[in-house]
Amino acid sequence: MAKVWSGKLDCTFHGKMHWELNKEMWFLSTAANKHYDMWKQMGVKITRTVKRNGPAPTKAKVHAPAGYDTDLASIPRVGWMVVAPWDVARAAIIHDVLYGALREALAQKKWDEKVINEMRKAADNVFREGMEAAEPKIAKWKSSPCFWSVRPFGRFAIRKAGMAQT
Repeated sequence: MAKVWSGKLDCTFHGKMHWELNKEMWFLSTAANKHYDMWKQMGVKITRTVKRNGPAPTKAKVHAPAGYDTDLASIPRVGWMVVAPWDVARAAIIHDVLYGALREALAQKKWDEKVINEMRKAADNVFREGMEAAEPKIAKWKSSPCFWSVRPFGRFAIRKAGMAQT
């Protein structure tokens, strides 16, 4: 099986809900590949390996740069009894990178609401795929509530001012 994560999460704690990536991380995603061109246009660092005379790529790497500031996963403290932010941290960071691009796209008013909503759904699917591909495995009873919390409430997160960081 091909490697889908760049490795272990390496970050430094700088205070409440403030972590900084010490090195770049990436996730190799089928879901991100489906919207590769749109993510690229929105400023996401996303790459594909294309082999000469080979088949079209089916996956794309979504990158979170070294120095990226994150809260890991936006899980309220009361929820930590069930799902700790570390459980889904890598998938959440990649998701935050994609949401950051959506926030910036909204701020620049370059894209209409329909496109933003479609890309938010795509980002949420990358989040789910990231949780499903995590090592160690994330139990479905943990990943499902995370995904289903993001789907209805994510629209508020991309409209928060001052959070963009792509």
